[in-house]
Amino acid sequence: MPASPHLRHPSSQISLEALDVKLTPVPASLSYRVLLLAVAGVHVFFCAGIVFGWTSLAQVLAAHKVACNGSDCSGQAAAFAFIFTLGTIGNYTSNLPFGLLLDNRGPQTCCVVAATVQLAGSLCMFSHSVGANDLWLYVGFFLIGFGGPGVQKATFHLAHLFPQHAGSLIAGSTALFDGGTVIFATFYSWTRSHTFDLPSCWLMYTGVCLLILVSGALLWPPTPFEPPAELADDANHAADDATRLKRFRPLGEQLRSGPYLYLVAFASIHVCRLNFVVATLQEQVGSLGFDSDEVDEYVVVFGRLLPFGFVGMPLIGYLLDHADIGLVFALINAVGILNNALLIWPNSPTALFLAMSCVSVGRQFVYSTFFAHLQKFASPVTYGTLAGLANLCVAATGLLLSPLSSLSTTYFAPWGLYSFAPANLLMICLIGFLFTQPLPCWRERTSSKPTAVPSMVGLDAELGRGAGSSALRVSLLPGGEQR
Repeated sequence: MPASPHLRHPSSQISLEALDVKLTPVPASLSYRVLLLAVAGVHVFFCAGIVFGWTSLAQVLAAHKVACNGSDCSGQAAAFAFIFTLGTIGNYTSNLPFGLLLDNRGPQTCCVVAATVQLAGSLCMFSHSVGANDLWLYVGFFLIGFGGPGVQKATFHLAHLFPQHAGSLIAGSTALFDGGTVIFATFYSWTRSHTFDLPSCWLMYTGVCLLILVSGALLWPPTPFEPPAELADDANHAADDATRLKRFRPLGEQLRSGPYLYLVAFASIHVCRLNFVVATLQEQVGSLGFDSDEVDEYVVVFGRLLPFGFVGMPLIGYLLDHADIGLVFALINAVGILNNALLIWPNSPTALFLAMSCVSVGRQFVYSTFFAHLQKFASPVTYGTLAGLANLCVAATGLLLSPLSSLSTTYFAPWGLYSFAPANLLMICLIGFLFTQPLPCWRERTSSKPTAVPSMVGLDAELGRGAGSSALRVSLLPGGEQR
């Protein structure tokens, strides 16, 4: 018989067809899989995180006197803050609708729709650059922010192409998200050197969005690639069957499960602390006993450090692929505690620099871990919804930033050098809670007592309660037979 063009997972007693789940087999061709990953990298780099390079684009727009009334630019700062807020709102709120679209229509449709939104946003920005009113700028930047997560979400299942390196691939996707912030910096460089004007820059970006739309339509499969059987080996395929049933539990059960709730809490707490530092760094540095010139200098240094978060990618990728899950969470939580503890240390340039460095790699660590472990836990047909809901929870933590900042600069202001200490201690306590949870959430109780469950319904119910060890999972299958 001719060889199959696809890599199929080991045969199992319980097939995906029996679970009524249609997935795309992984292509056998190594070159084709590498091509898909390269295309995915281009998609993420040019779309996912571009709005967070706003600072550079704002400099370009300021040079063009955008949001000015003749020579009066007094309202420009407020207008620019509103535009950036629109882009970030779009970036955060689109996660759920695109997640639902991904789960129900597949990565191909998700990418095409998201790239179409991105293309429309780029055309709006081009229209504004050639003389249209400022409404086109507001709408365009919102659409660019809205479309990016959908383009990235359609690529996460590609980690199944090389399951032994899935953690590194997702870490790479997170790094490319951050790397996309240089696109607007390139706009600034080109316009300042008169290499290209702003309309030309937007035309080129529109062409890139069109290529992303076409490549997604042609290369992305209509359904996600089939995930690996995590416990499959030649000696024990029954464990593979049990894992599949557990992964394909109903959405409601997955939402209530310990691993998912822990991941949501993990991402929400860490992103909240990272955003708090970013939003209040200038005030925190000033409160730690540095003079105004030193404050300005450290703010500039911090801005230059942030884009280099990708340097942590090899470490977190290796840990996600090879280390125990408890160790990964412990490391990131420890870095988080160290980060906030260093920000309580007054008059120490070394402590401040180390704290800023922790922030620069923190997002890479947190999001890589979140998406990598969600990928292992979630069903391919619920992954988008679970990720979207989690991102909404993460976004909601932004509501805490203003009250915490206000309390630190007013109520605790008499504390002088330690005015931000209560807020940082609160973050440390929240991370301390995370330290208590990984093992109870992720390592279910094992039992040496075998339980015979002859039916599929009984098996699914038992797995939903959390059958633990591989031995127990084997015993749950009819006769515990192996193939």
